[in-house]
Amino acid sequence: IRVDPPDVIKPSPCARMECWMDPYAVTPAKALEQIGKKLEDQYQRWQPRARYKQSLDPTVDDVKKLCDSLRRSAKDERVLFHYNGHGVPKPTNNSEIWVFNKNFTQYIPLSIYDLQTWMGTP
Repeated sequence: IRVDPPDVIKPSPCARMECWMDPYAVTPAKALEQIGKKLEDQYQRWQPRARYKQSLDPTVDDVKKLCDSLRRSAKDERVLFHYNGHGVPKPTNNSEIWVFNKNFTQYIPLSIYDLQTWMGTP
C-alpha cells in the first residue's frame, strides 16, 4: 500500500480506490485489512454459503500452506484463489507472480505451475 513496484509508471491523474475505499485515508496496515474485508464482503454477496480465508501479503511458504489447507478442507469441491497483484511487479514471461519475502524487503517469484500443483483439482 502506497509503494509502487519498480515496473509500474502511474499516469497522472490515476485511480486511487481499491474495493471502493481510498487506501490513503487510513494507515497502510489498516488499508490492507479493509481492502481484504471489503473484497471478502463482495464475494460473500455472490456466494454466501462459501467459506473464505484471507492471506494478506503472504510469503511463498504462506501461500503453499494456505493452498494445502484449502485443498484438504475442500476435498472434491472447487477452490477459488483470488490474487490481487497490486503493489508487486507484473507477472513474468515465465508465468510467475510475485509475493514478498518474510521481511517485506524483496519480491519473490511464485510459479503459477507450483500454485496450480498446490491447489490441486476437484
